[in-house]
Amino acid sequence: MKFWQSSHVFQHPWSTVTQAFWRKYPNDYQSSVYGTDVIERYVDADGKLHSKRLIISDWNIPSFMKFFFGETRGYAVEYSIVDPVEQTLTLRSQNINAVSMFSMREEICYKSVGETTQLNHQAEFLFSVSRIVDEAAENWLVGTITEAARKGLMAMESISIKVEEEMRPALTAIDDIISNETIRSARKSIDSSITDAEKFIDSSINDAEKFIDSNDAEKFIDSSITDAEKFIDSSIEYIDSSVDSLTQESSVKFT
Repeated sequence: MKFWQSSHVFQHPWSTVTQAFWRKYPNDYQSSVYGTDVIERYVDADGKLHSKRLIISDWNIPSFMKFFFGETRGYAVEYSIVDPVEQTLTLRSQNINAVSMFSMREEICYKSVGETTQLNHQAEFLFSVSRIVDEAAENWLVGTITEAARKGLMAMESISIKVEEEMRPALTAIDDIISNETIRSARKSIDSSITDAEKFIDSSINDAEKFIDSNDAEKFIDSSITDAEKFIDSSIEYIDSSVDSLTQESSVKFT
């Protein structure tokens, strides 16, 4: 049995990489993959997307193994789960033909890390043809999956860039809509504030005019005059009292 693993960081957000994943086949880098067929797809109660697909590809089996395999076309079943909350796309796959001679299991995870996407890829495979062939076959498969993973990264990068280019006009249009909506909202807010201020000023003027025209205004003015007269009389009495006191103390008469 052989084990293989690899990792990579895409400089693209998870939403872009997952779109590229669903559009991965066919691509210009992996002509050995003929295509995919969706067997089952559903969304569970937690909002996770579950998919089951059939992957059809050419194994490109070396000459020393063709005697055992005969059929060079490979079939594998892929199970995947997309979690939009945790922003993860996990999948596992396994071959479903030639299982009496070998088995190959893959596990892949695309996980959002800030504005990037972390890819973790691991595989294990076991040949059970013969002791003479098994070791050579497993070594061949290590080289095959390494090359396939390299081409797969190139394909994902190319498709991710294409997705972003396709999304750019839409994002620009959304930004324009948001910007215009913000301007309209600001204008409405300013107009509303001006209208409220004008209403307040008009209301204040009306209240003042009503107050002036009412008897309360005359009473207020008369009361203010009376209070002022009382204050003046009180002040005069205080001054006279102060002058008398000074006159008595200094024997100087003020006239």
